[in-house]
Amino acid sequence: MKIKELENFESVKRMIGELSLLTRSENTKRTYLKGIAKFIQYKGIENLDLFVEEVKQKQNQNEVVKDFAIYLAGKNLAPKSVAAWVSSLKKFFTANGLKVDVDIPLRIFNVHEDVLPSKEDLKRILQEVDLRMKVMITMLASSGMRVGELHNLKLGDIDFSKEVPSVKIKGVGAKERKSRITFISLEARKFLEEYLNRRNSLGENLDENSPVVAREDGKSMSYQNLQYLLEGTFKKYSKKVGKRYMLHAHCLRKWFKTQLISAGVPAPIVDRLTGHSRYLAQEYELYTEEQLREWYLKGMHAVTIFRLITEFFSILIAWKEDYQTCELFLRQNL
Repeated sequence: MKIKELENFESVKRMIGELSLLTRSENTKRTYLKGIAKFIQYKGIENLDLFVEEVKQKQNQNEVVKDFAIYLAGKNLAPKSVAAWVSSLKKFFTANGLKVDVDIPLRIFNVHEDVLPSKEDLKRILQEVDLRMKVMITMLASSGMRVGELHNLKLGDIDFSKEVPSVKIKGVGAKERKSRITFISLEARKFLEEYLNRRNSLGENLDENSPVVAREDGKSMSYQNLQYLLEGTFKKYSKKVGKRYMLHAHCLRKWFKTQLISAGVPAPIVDRLTGHSRYLAQEYELYTEEQLREWYLKGMHAVTIFRLITEFFSILIAWKEDYQTCELFLRQNL
């Protein structure tokens, strides 16, 4: 049974209804539906609504959940997948009036903390990938946005009117309930403009609703495909250079935060740019876009990957400061 077909059952609609009260994330909804699809496959169920009625009569939901967990554990699946799909079944039952109070002890394997890439790592990756991937990596690395936020980004969300573009991140998911402003580096802008020019030359009619990152035919790319391309790029590089631990695309967000803080940008500013939960505190909202921009400009060299662009930007900043000093002097003395 296809995942889309699950939504025809009233019992599944009730689960989705409860999920909508907790999150607006389509990815979360898809994860829960995938868990239910796995359960149907395991039990050979044809009609979920009838199955729910049978469970209500027998009141054996705890046994059903436990048996499903044992089945998944025997499939050599990742612990996170097992936990997510068991949670899906629990949510499905509770949404349909069946209380589940059984604890499933799942073995959680020790995992290494995310290893952040070095600038040299990112430079070598960028030297080997196509233009679209250059855009994806430099935008993520220089903005602190999530992969899902990049996926949802439209051209109208980027303001190119200033040299360092601002990006409006719309709050549409469970982790992004508030809209915010962040920025992309001159380096990312350079790659993005080249990419957009290429799409224009291929006959694509770009407008404010066009996706920033698109398929070859110009249509929106699915989140799963975008994530797959990114992870594949980092996995390929990790294997090629013999990394002991795999690098992952989502680490670019943590890399951005680490780089800016090491460059002297205050943590509250970094939280504001990345949309970290702490920025929701009222005092952090006092920063204006221009104040955020000024701090970003001071730290932008740290989230720029190629040295030549970094050096150029340092010269540009120095020139800007000298120009402002001269302008102030002239105003005061003429």
